[in-house]
Amino acid sequence: MLLMKLKRRDIEFLVVPLTFLSLVVVAVLLLVIQFRTFGHSYMREARDTLEQQAHFISRVLRPDLQLNNIAAVAHYIDVFQGKPLRITVIAASGDVVADSDAIASEMENHADRPEVLEAPEACVERYSETMKRHLLYYSVRIDEGWTVRVSMPMDVLGSAMNSMRWTAAFAIFLGAVLTAVLALYFFLRVAPHFNKLQASAVAIANGNLDAVIHQPRSGILRELAGALARMTQQLKSRICELDQERNDFDMLFNTLREPLLLLSYQGEVLASNRAAVKLLGSEIRADRFRMDQIQSPELMEYLRYAFTEAELHSREIAFDDHGIRRFLLARAVRMERNGVLCILLLLTDLTDLRRLEGFRSDFVANVSHELKTPLTAIVSTVETLVETPLDENGRAKCLEILTRQARRLNALVMDVLSLAAIERRQSARKRDFTDVRLDVLASEVVTLCQDESERAGIRLVAQTPFPELTIRGDAQLLEQALINLITNAVRYSGSPDIVVGVKKEEKTALITVEDHGCGIAEEHLPRLFERFYRVHKDRSRERGGTGLGLAIVKHILLLHRGRVSVTSTPGKGTIFTLHLPC
Repeated sequence: MLLMKLKRRDIEFLVVPLTFLSLVVVAVLLLVIQFRTFGHSYMREARDTLEQQAHFISRVLRPDLQLNNIAAVAHYIDVFQGKPLRITVIAASGDVVADSDAIASEMENHADRPEVLEAPEACVERYSETMKRHLLYYSVRIDEGWTVRVSMPMDVLGSAMNSMRWTAAFAIFLGAVLTAVLALYFFLRVAPHFNKLQASAVAIANGNLDAVIHQPRSGILRELAGALARMTQQLKSRICELDQERNDFDMLFNTLREPLLLLSYQGEVLASNRAAVKLLGSEIRADRFRMDQIQSPELMEYLRYAFTEAELHSREIAFDDHGIRRFLLARAVRMERNGVLCILLLLTDLTDLRRLEGFRSDFVANVSHELKTPLTAIVSTVETLVETPLDENGRAKCLEILTRQARRLNALVMDVLSLAAIERRQSARKRDFTDVRLDVLASEVVTLCQDESERAGIRLVAQTPFPELTIRGDAQLLEQALINLITNAVRYSGSPDIVVGVKKEEKTALITVEDHGCGIAEEHLPRLFERFYRVHKDRSRERGGTGLGLAIVKHILLLHRGRVSVTSTPGKGTIFTLHLPC
């Protein structure tokens, strides 16, 4: 019942003292067996010795006994007095006639002694009343009825056997005491400390690195407890280092602007950063997500190439992102993770680059087209003047055409150069800005554009009084942006009036140009600030527009870290707003 109530660990502790006790018992048993074997050997050798001595002495005494020469016999036996070997001569009647250690006349009749009764030869171990001790007897009967008995004491063997018995008993008792002491030591001194150490180790194994390590003041577990405490501190320090390294890696991994994925040979996504999730969707972080679920044949073909080919090269891949065609540059690096071959795939989004290349190509084509038209007109008119005789009216018309197309060509070149200069300033680190009073600038631009608006029959109005607003900027460029907006409204809006306003909202200065003309259809608004984009191409060319005015306005505002916005309702009018940080 007691063993059933004990824990398995306590039973294991109990095994140690029980094992010790078992070894003691086994050793004692082996000692007892050895002593018993020794006793048997001793008795056998003693009997053999007595047998030899008895036969020898009987042969020596036989002649004197046959002659009934008792004196000679007694004289011979006296030689053995005080020796371990005792010799006794007994007559046929049982009377003792001679004894080496006792007076024969005083000894009792030995006719009833076992060694005499069992003659002619007998070996008996018994207690001697005469000698008051245990003796081993061996008797030999001679033909005339005489019995020669030889004996030796058994006290030495008996004392040794008794000593052995006491030694065995003491050894068992001492083993039991030591076992009890050892068991008490284990249960009272070792087991409690061990239990506390085990509880601390379990807490540490469960992740509680702040668990207190119980350290005994003394005992066999003190060094173990100290080692466990040091190991815990080292483990805690190492885990902190690994956490810091992992956090640094995760931060670096996730702050990369380019999508990065770790893929297995089967195409499973093992790891991905935020850019990859943004590009491919959050489903790539699902368990056992495979890249073939993205349905990009070109990407899957590149992955197969990355796993099989000896030399890896980057490859541009077209990718359909929810209806938006993207261009990705895929670069793969082979690596091992836990002994398994994986691919680290880096995807660089080239969509904006390709779009810029498209813009550049379109810009070159548009510039070429815009230059070609006035140049063609100029060349044709010059050929007409050179090859065809004309009157004054004809020559005047040709000169008018040359003047108009030259001015158009000059305006186009100036706008292109102006746009290029603004873009160069946008990329410069330092911007030479000064304090600009927007209220003063708006008043001056309204005055400057008054003549053109009056010629067009449009009333240009300043929504005064303007609040006093000062910003850091380039006054000439801001003036150019506002003039471009007013000029566009005068030329293309068809509005009876144009209103210019200046106001402040929180930390932003706003300049508005509002007309009440034909308005702009909604489908044109997203592309309104693109280069060479025109809502009405023919009317724009007829009125001398280059198609770059609003693009210049956009880049001037970007240079000032601002923006331009437009709201329009067809048939009701349009509002352009310049947003500038105060």
